[in-house]
Amino acid sequence: MTSLTSRSGTIEFGRGCPTLLINDQLRVIDQDDSILEDLKSGRIDRLLNIAIKGKQSGIQAVDILLDHPDLDEVELLPKIAGSVHEQVGCYISLDSRNPAALEASLKVLYPYKTLINSVNAEQSLMEKILPLAADFGAAVVGIPIGTSHGVPLTVEERLEGANAILKTASTYGIQKEDLVIDAICLAGAAEPDTMQITLRTLSAIRDELGVSTILGIGNAGYGMPTPTYIDLAYLLAAVPWGLNAALVNPNTPGLVETTLAIDFLIDRDPYGKRYIKNHRQKMKNQQSSIS
Repeated sequence: MTSLTSRSGTIEFGRGCPTLLINDQLRVIDQDDSILEDLKSGRIDRLLNIAIKGKQSGIQAVDILLDHPDLDEVELLPKIAGSVHEQVGCYISLDSRNPAALEASLKVLYPYKTLINSVNAEQSLMEKILPLAADFGAAVVGIPIGTSHGVPLTVEERLEGANAILKTASTYGIQKEDLVIDAICLAGAAEPDTMQITLRTLSAIRDELGVSTILGIGNAGYGMPTPTYIDLAYLLAAVPWGLNAALVNPNTPGLVETTLAIDFLIDRDPYGKRYIKNHRQKMKNQQSSIS
């Protein structure tokens, strides 16, 4: 079981816990040029609004990715991460491999527990990022890419990369509960058999390695019409196989409701308490808007 903290409290995800949804829209690569121009001038209001809308829809965490040649990530990442945390109360995922930007952001967020997304199995990268995670008590996403296989296309190759990350992390005193392995979601349009491999990888990570899992669901429908429908179908299929957390587009129709539904059906939400609470809150909001 993995935990993150923020001024909103503590959230846990992993085996037996509800599925954690992470807003993937605070990424410069997904935004129009006007937001990039804002960020170049230090204006972050529109990114904050994206985080606010995601939180209002029921998504409690955000993934922040600012890797762009025209942006000073060391200056902007801690500014945005700190503002989102303080003003919105979200749990934070720092999507960066820039050690200086990560350290600056972790200092701003400390003593709250953050997610670093991500390290791969390249030894040189792990040696830069994992000590920061250990120093600040952060959880880490490990993506099993970077061994001799390139992008691993079999379950066995993905487990090999995951084990390499686990082994190195242990040398820095990082416990299993603070590691989250990305089982790798590739576009179905490019790799027709990829979903079955990913599902089996999720199951193997859960049963053989005993660590939490994550996927970037937005890759699933890439290149297809109305990709959010494909993304949602992928998410719902993956949860029973052991998916614990997912980077998602909060604009996906029915995203929160159907995720709560699958958690209820596979006993991650006994008696449907979270599902019912969400339903009541929606009804309350609708009544307030009418009155």
